[in-house]
Amino acid sequence: MWRLLDLGPIDGYVMTNIYEAVAKAVSHDSSPNTVILNHPKKPFVNIGYHQIMEKEIDIDYASEMDFDLVRRSIGGGAILDGPWEQDYFVVIHRSSSECPQSIPEFYSKFLKPPIYALNKYHLDTQLRSPNDIVVDGRKISGNGAVTVDEANVLAGDILLSLPIELMTKIIKTPSEKFRDKLAESMEEWLTSLEDKLGVLPNREEVKSFLITGFDEELGIQLKPGSLNSVEEGYLTDLLQERKSNEWIFSKDIGYEQLLSRRAKVKEGVYVYEADHKAGKLIRVTMVVVEEKIDGISISGDFFTRPYIGAVSRLEEGLKGIPLEEEALKTQIGKVFAETGLSMFGANQEELVTAILKAKGNMP
Repeated sequence: MWRLLDLGPIDGYVMTNIYEAVAKAVSHDSSPNTVILNHPKKPFVNIGYHQIMEKEIDIDYASEMDFDLVRRSIGGGAILDGPWEQDYFVVIHRSSSECPQSIPEFYSKFLKPPIYALNKYHLDTQLRSPNDIVVDGRKISGNGAVTVDEANVLAGDILLSLPIELMTKIIKTPSEKFRDKLAESMEEWLTSLEDKLGVLPNREEVKSFLITGFDEELGIQLKPGSLNSVEEGYLTDLLQERKSNEWIFSKDIGYEQLLSRRAKVKEGVYVYEADHKAGKLIRVTMVVVEEKIDGISISGDFFTRPYIGAVSRLEEGLKGIPLEEEALKTQIGKVFAETGLSMFGANQEELVTAILKAKGNMP
């Protein structure tokens, strides 16, 4: 028997950390496998763990609108979350016989309940591998996965409605014309239940379909429960850390420290940046001294496992490495092996390409 935590409306800080608190408890056998249902009580800015806030978000507009700035521990892109979505999380111990061993299989299995829920509205719903659910070819549900200690977590949502104008205003763009194009693009590749049904669906009905989907599609019966004292303790500790500016702007701080080296730039020393679109975006900023990496920031909307710390170790491991393809391949491969790092939306070869692309921007 699995547990159901139906938490209703919660704030962005709790929403992006509750699954980790539960996963820690599941890892240590303090809690059963769990499905969490919730939704934001108000809009908040939600950026991926590897992203630079200042690069992605119009911070002044977010402040004007009183939107909380939140950095989640899962990778992916910057979004504006809000009451227009229904969120779900699956937390399962990796030793469980019900837990697939590969990430693609994990997505494929545990995205069956939200697909079931959408099909109850007689929609043409499909899984677009590996982790998007689409209706008539347009994305209605985005999902991510993360490993926390001995637990695997699926995090996803179903869009009940789609406030595109508001969602685009928080994204940092070079011009209003570009923002208009972004909005047009979003209208082309995103959709919602309200768009498809012509009416805003009842949230409780959507949740009911999700719960039934776990039973009908996976044979998982969900028993309503509540957070236990172990989970509440983990959550308190996580919120204390992740409401701090040190966490929220952690990638920005490292990036700014790197750029501060411009003051020391002299002959043979350069600071350059490049964006490379792999499956996901990789942004490389680096200080180069006599054709060797003196410091580097690797950011973007990719996903990693381990989800915290591994990219920082990669950045540290690249210091002193010559800007040569074979040297980069060798060192990146070594750090990946030492850290157990896996990337989704990018890979070792794409990292080499991104770094050499930045080198190509050098005079």
